[in-house]
Amino acid sequence: MGKYEQDLSMTWVCPYCQGRRPVPPPATAGQAVCPYCRRPVMMPQVEGQKSPNRGEESVSLPTGIPNDDPFWELRNRITRSKRRTAWYWWIGAFVGLACLGAVIAGIWWVENAQQGGANLTKVSPPAPEKRPPPPLRWSPHQVFVARTLEQARQAVVKIEIPLEAGTAVETGTGFFIGDRGWIATNNHLVQNMNSRAYVRSADGQTYRIAGVVIQAPEMDLAILQLAERPAKTTVLDLSYDGTPALGTEVYAIGHPYNVDFSLSRGVVSRVLTTAELIQNFPDHIVAKIHSPPNMVWIQHDAKISPGNSGGPLLDGAGRVLGVNTFVHRLAQYGFASHIRYLRELMARAKDAPVRPLPEPRAPSLENVSPEQIVDLTQIDPLWNAATAMGWNPQTPDQYRQISELARIANIVKYLQVRGQIPEGVPPEIIDRAATQLESRFMSLDPGVLSVAVTEKLNSFAVQSLNQVQSGIVCVGVVASPVQGTAVLVAVGERPRHLLLRLRPDPPPLQISQRVFVAGLILPQVAEIRLGNQNAAEQVPVILAMFVIPLEKQSTAGDTTAAPAP
Repeated sequence: MGKYEQDLSMTWVCPYCQGRRPVPPPATAGQAVCPYCRRPVMMPQVEGQKSPNRGEESVSLPTGIPNDDPFWELRNRITRSKRRTAWYWWIGAFVGLACLGAVIAGIWWVENAQQGGANLTKVSPPAPEKRPPPPLRWSPHQVFVARTLEQARQAVVKIEIPLEAGTAVETGTGFFIGDRGWIATNNHLVQNMNSRAYVRSADGQTYRIAGVVIQAPEMDLAILQLAERPAKTTVLDLSYDGTPALGTEVYAIGHPYNVDFSLSRGVVSRVLTTAELIQNFPDHIVAKIHSPPNMVWIQHDAKISPGNSGGPLLDGAGRVLGVNTFVHRLAQYGFASHIRYLRELMARAKDAPVRPLPEPRAPSLENVSPEQIVDLTQIDPLWNAATAMGWNPQTPDQYRQISELARIANIVKYLQVRGQIPEGVPPEIIDRAATQLESRFMSLDPGVLSVAVTEKLNSFAVQSLNQVQSGIVCVGVVASPVQGTAVLVAVGERPRHLLLRLRPDPPPLQISQRVFVAGLILPQVAEIRLGNQNAAEQVPVILAMFVIPLEKQSTAGDTTAAPAP
């Protein structure tokens, strides 16, 4: 063994950690650092002696060696911390690479599994049987269900019915339901419909009406069938079956006074039945059409007017809550039948044949039952009451007496003229009553209809125009020539036009002539255009069997030419 190798057998022992290490040559005295505890020690001149336990020479270093470096421990800690940090970085890098490799392998496995990799599973599923694709079913009619108010507007139509005189058009509202080209509306609109009727959609297209699918007079509902269906039809959602809460926001779409496809907003103010309506208003229209006592009506304040009949009452999502049917003009409340009754009517009409529309004809009183006609014994008391008050009503009750006389007189005269006397009513009684009433109206003194009386009559008359099938008494001015059996009159200081449906032998009438009118309010609204005006106006239709020309009126006892009211 050489000298160097012999020197390596010499060791020294750290007095702090008892760590041993070979003494490097040359083993001269001086300062050194323990490789184990990193403390500075003094390396003395080696005086080797044989270690009894290790069989080698060892050097015992003296303890208590003075430490000439006061920062040795701080540097020692920093050095050890750096070494530990380096190890942590190496371990973290290894773990991160392992995780990244696992993620990449997982993604590769998933993609190959979705693409049907053959090597991912030992048992591959059988290949699906190849079948030819089903034949494409092309249909020229596409049906969409409205989900918003804007889409619901596309499902609403305007129903237009030219009257037999050709000078006016009765209008109403309907909406598409189902996928068979059906349109829902009110029955009172269908009752006066003829073969010239058509519907107009929101995009301006017009469609002929093939006929009536089904009617429900007691609910004032009806379903129409179009002669040709649109290529694209938006229908309304009829699934609602709850009871709208008080204050629920609702919307009505229709054509009030020819303002086409208009939306109005309101809230539900009450939900009530036919029995509750009749309890408050015994002469209500629901009593006259014999609505079921438990039929539900939704009262709301969304603005509706003549032209809205048959339109939908909607919620904010475009679902139909009811069908707008009538309005209380003084209270400004509308009433809609609950949508469940229309669903029931659709179920009944599933296989019903379509009944073609009739040719244009005069208005009919077929829906007036014998018990609704009159108690003819009331004619004399009512006439005496009207003459006693000088045809000048001061209260609604007094005007109601005069209007009831007009209602009885028009029904009786119409039955006599048309020869449509209901079963159970003796014809001779109708003839006698009609002749007596005509004689009395013709003998009416124009002098009693002064300016003050005229204003009073017309004020009550305008307020009563919403009371369908009630009588009306007023004084107006002829506003158009008589065409066929129709003439237009203006009533009131702010002229309100009425379309009068006259008897087959109308009296000679001239434009600007004052006339006394005793009539019956029909459930119709007509659309008229005066002269060269492009704007259309919707006006009530009055069955007027008694129209008396007035040449003069009395003012403060003098007889002069009659001015316009």
